[in-house]
Amino acid sequence: MERHALAILEQNDLWNWLDTKQTQPSGKQGGKFQVATPKLLYFLIVESQGFGGEVLDHFWKQLGTCDEKLKENSHRRTSCRRKSPSTCCFGDRIPKNVNFGPVLDMAAEYFTHLGVAFMNPGGKKSGTSTASSVSEVVNEETDKLLQQVNEEGDFGKRKEELLKALSFRRDGDFCLLTGVEFVHSKKKPGAYPALAHIIPNSIHGKPDTLKCITMFAGPAARDEVMHHLNNIVNVMNMQHDAHVSYDNLDWGIEAKEEGGEVKYFFRTVPTNPGVHSLFFINLRDGEEIQFGKGAEGKKLGNGPLPKLCNLQLAVARVLKMSGAADIILEWKDHADDDGCDRLFIASEEFCDMLDAKRFLSGRAVVA
Repeated sequence: MERHALAILEQNDLWNWLDTKQTQPSGKQGGKFQVATPKLLYFLIVESQGFGGEVLDHFWKQLGTCDEKLKENSHRRTSCRRKSPSTCCFGDRIPKNVNFGPVLDMAAEYFTHLGVAFMNPGGKKSGTSTASSVSEVVNEETDKLLQQVNEEGDFGKRKEELLKALSFRRDGDFCLLTGVEFVHSKKKPGAYPALAHIIPNSIHGKPDTLKCITMFAGPAARDEVMHHLNNIVNVMNMQHDAHVSYDNLDWGIEAKEEGGEVKYFFRTVPTNPGVHSLFFINLRDGEEIQFGKGAEGKKLGNGPLPKLCNLQLAVARVLKMSGAADIILEWKDHADDDGCDRLFIASEEFCDMLDAKRFLSGRAVVA
């Protein structure tokens, strides 16, 4: 089933959709973004299969609703070994005469509720708690900090500073990516720490995103996201530029169990083993990230939850390899450049499904 799906998605001539084009500020059209729907679905299926997700089944179901003949053929694909995947799928139907609306709807859902949501790391930061600095919580006992994190609301400045203090205790006072020491007071030079969420907390309260996570990675991954989104197992302290590149999906964290313990590895997106591609980060693709080396690393779990790390990395690969991340970043750049006071993904209208469909089908340009 997977082989057939990937094979027909690789045949771009079967799909009557164009690549999305970039419109420059001058009004002239620039280069194309290679984000046709087949490419997005291809990488969604590849990464979802690694999690045991259901994107592949979802794809066949949607394709079957496009045309009665395709539905009939999809039930016979396992006994169609000697024919090409496209012949097995389409038979005598001409692809350009098929209404691929249901498949386009599916791609738009993932683009909007998974892709756009994961690239909005700012999230919801307001809260009723009194603001607190790291210096005010640094002397608290770890158990008391953990208790306060659980008692604090989902968001707010104090919650952020509590998690930042716990991250120092788990991982130490250096950025794990750049090796630069964090500054704890104005008297000592260093980098100011930025609290990064492995899975962005902007997905909080978004049932459609949780539904897409379930389809993409299974209910266990969804449950871990729901239960641990704003807790120590979903955060780490980073230097600012490393944080920005993480939000832009330039790199991710791969978690593996080796010898009975979890190890974490730095991965560029797309992966390029052994290459030092980000000049401000000391690690090469495939090198270990040394979580849990702080004073209370063991007590605080030695690092983030593996499933959360691998989920973010899988989504990053889908968006970068398909070209979808380029479109989302382009939207962000245009929102920043036009001087308008509007949040690029924070408002619900940005996630309008019609716009997503038009971009994915190549019928719209970035304005």
